[in-house]
Amino acid sequence: MEVSSNRSYRIFGMFAVIILAAALRVYGLRWGLPNTLHGYSYHPDEFLTVTTAYLTMYAGRSLLPGFYNYPTLYIYLCILAIAVAQGYGLVSNEAGIYLSARVVTVIMGVAAVSVTYWAGKRLYSAAAGLIAALVLCIAPLHAQHSHFATVDVPSTVFVAASLGFAGLIMTRGSWRDYVLAGAMVGLAGGTKYNAGVVVFSIVAAHLLRGRVTWQSIASGRLWTSLGCAIAAFIISTPGVVLQTPAFLHGIGYEVAHASEGHGLVFAGTGCGFVYTFTSSLWYGLGPPLAFLFPASALYALWRRDRSGLVILAFVIPYYVLISLSQVRFARYALPLFPAVALLCGWFAREMWLRVSTRWLRWSWAGACVVAAVFTLVYTLALDRLFTVPDPRDQAARWVFAHVRKEPIGLIDVPWFYTPPLSKQLGTASLLNQPRTWEEFEEVVRSTPYELLIFSRSDKPGSWWEDGHPPKWAIVSSYEIDDALRLRHDKRLTEDQRDQVRRILADLDLITRHYVPKEQFGDLLHLSLPHDMGYTDPRITIYELRR
Repeated sequence: MEVSSNRSYRIFGMFAVIILAAALRVYGLRWGLPNTLHGYSYHPDEFLTVTTAYLTMYAGRSLLPGFYNYPTLYIYLCILAIAVAQGYGLVSNEAGIYLSARVVTVIMGVAAVSVTYWAGKRLYSAAAGLIAALVLCIAPLHAQHSHFATVDVPSTVFVAASLGFAGLIMTRGSWRDYVLAGAMVGLAGGTKYNAGVVVFSIVAAHLLRGRVTWQSIASGRLWTSLGCAIAAFIISTPGVVLQTPAFLHGIGYEVAHASEGHGLVFAGTGCGFVYTFTSSLWYGLGPPLAFLFPASALYALWRRDRSGLVILAFVIPYYVLISLSQVRFARYALPLFPAVALLCGWFAREMWLRVSTRWLRWSWAGACVVAAVFTLVYTLALDRLFTVPDPRDQAARWVFAHVRKEPIGLIDVPWFYTPPLSKQLGTASLLNQPRTWEEFEEVVRSTPYELLIFSRSDKPGSWWEDGHPPKWAIVSSYEIDDALRLRHDKRLTEDQRDQVRRILADLDLITRHYVPKEQFGDLLHLSLPHDMGYTDPRITIYELRR
């Protein structure tokens, strides 16, 4: 009777977690979609996946996208979602196409929470799995990026499934476990390339089944699992063999990007191993979970817990991989989140069981509840930004209402962080996307205002020295914050120093000769990682002093 009661509580608890996960991910799902002001999404990477899916459906003669900066499993799922939505008459414009793709991410984000619960049961216990599911449910970065049509959150479904099957390999080890574990690893890599690193957990689970010998290394089950991983990856990304040159080009671009960096965005951020924790995990998990994660990892190592070691066999190499990159978006840490949730869920449960004193046990439970509530409130604050008026839209409407057809100065070329002074000004739309600088300049000239791009001047400040400064200037935090952060940094390359000097020179002229008229955005007043701030850039409109 008691077992049945506990099972009922777990079922009710998991049902509540799934409902909460869905609510956190659906709320504000229409944020930044193309509308009457802008014909593109305010997320700068969505057009890559959505455009590829859309053009593969209507412009291609096969289901081979030809674009392999990302694997193609998520793109295929977006194609399916768009086709179904159109079949039911739910898509009538570009916003509907983007929304269809975002629904795929929501479904996979919620599924990741459910699969994490299952993985926790396989690796530890139902109670640990339930806590792990709650951790992933309220994790700020996971909930936030479940709103976007990108590959990062979808990959967490297959990472969680791979870890769960790794638990089955370690405890049961049937042929089916090995086959399905390999398939999940392949699908993880087929969603986000580096998520395939979870293969190390499969190997670790196999080796931890018994003594490590040549026979165990040469086991047919292990190599079958690895073969299934390769097969699943090829099936999900067939361009590997059918469009090999395009595949190698996409992979090559991403490798070069990771080694060269992303302009000023991550310049001067120091050691990647520290930055991944102090930025991606600190803001992506929230401080309480960010502290709990290394504590649980170190405890697993100290206890030599087999399940913990299986999880860490993925966590450690993946953490090293993203920390060595010169491009350090917070979303790159997302494949870690199911593993983090599992470790935290186990650790929270383990401490409850091991503390013998009643008051200490309830103090620990209280601390965990406080941590969960703090994290949930933080996540809700990020979610709220999806529904408040977007600062770019607010700034554009203010300009349309108060600025005649007068010159407007911009620090840099218009992009997703810029008020949409023209419907096509910024990130590309699905079909009408400028591909060359000449095409882009044509879009700039098509705005109802004369735009002066300061970064295109011959030298810093020359736009002021020529005696014809624009009456208005619009500045986005995305244009200046990195330069302000790096103004005293001695570790920059010469090109980076030139960029910083130019931006600061233009900003200095603006602050000395212009008056701030309006400011929009920056509601949380937090120094969020670059890709966690897409929903809330700070837009300031300046007017030339009389």
